[in-house]
Amino acid sequence: MMGSKQLKVGLRVRDLSASGDLYLRLGFRELPNQEQPHLRYLTYGHTWLILSDLDAHGYPDAEREQAVKAGPLGLGFVLAIPTRDLDAVYALWRQEGLPVTFEPAEAGWARVFMGLDPDGYEVLFEQFEEPETR
Repeated sequence: MMGSKQLKVGLRVRDLSASGDLYLRLGFRELPNQEQPHLRYLTYGHTWLILSDLDAHGYPDAEREQAVKAGPLGLGFVLAIPTRDLDAVYALWRQEGLPVTFEPAEAGWARVFMGLDPDGYEVLFEQFEEPETR
């Protein structure tokens, strides 16, 4: 079964199109999905990012739906995304008018910055130093 052994992360979003398009611009790829219009399946390497429409995709019960919609969405959740060009991603983030919660800086293991996506999910971008080749 396709996708049965990948790590999958699901985010409920207010605007499925805007969120999906942003993550595509960050290097994610989209899997075709004509059967489920309230979901977008994106991949990054072997990891899946499943975006679901906050208002149109089902919940396990009414209490959970009310709690999620009361928000804030994703409080405490951080999605870490590796990038080869931190400056380009930072420029895209600023161009989109998205909040930056941690300006670009050297973190010891990588150069990083953090920001909030359109739904308030915190995203950590990491640019690892490329190994020198001889």
